[in-house]
Amino acid sequence: MRRFNPTKADLSEHPPTPENLLRGFQGRPVRKSTGAILPVDSLQNAQLLGRSDVIFYLSDKRDPKDSKGEGQQGYMKRFYHDQNPESYLYVISQTGDIDSFQSDLIAKSRATAQKLRKSSKELYPTGPLPDKVVELADLEKVDLSIGKQEYELNFVGYKLYVWGNMKTLMALPISNGQITDSCIYIWCSNHTKVNWRGIID
Repeated sequence: MRRFNPTKADLSEHPPTPENLLRGFQGRPVRKSTGAILPVDSLQNAQLLGRSDVIFYLSDKRDPKDSKGEGQQGYMKRFYHDQNPESYLYVISQTGDIDSFQSDLIAKSRATAQKLRKSSKELYPTGPLPDKVVELADLEKVDLSIGKQEYELNFVGYKLYVWGNMKTLMALPISNGQITDSCIYIWCSNHTKVNWRGIID
């Protein structure tokens, strides 16, 4: 198997294109590039679930911190990203249905301290929707907080993506390579970015 040799642009702190980001992050060449076809045409129905504290995801990408043994390319590994400063997680229902747990989170987010309400209004998902997205990993779970209360949101059958701006994270429900009608998730942060090293602040 021919070894993949990333370019300087692929390993840039600020990749110039989504293709450079994909090659640097995944450590493999781009197989095909298509425009983003998202199942929503607006972000207006996004509802706040809470502050996103930690994202856990699974990927066979090279571990920049420990690239030997199972840390090398090709071994499925669990990564996590501590989100600090603030990042907020929003949900968009394609069908209009939200499960009872998420409904409870939405209600608590609306009723909680003034600080969360003020911050979340400043960090609200806005368009335009991306022309391209980059697949990063399988999303495993997110640790959330609302005030001093902590929650865990688990995901099955979700892929983690970043928009072509290399900043906005998004989770889509994928089955057999197709987007299903389950909920969509969007993160909002002024500091998050993605490059070859991973998801960073």
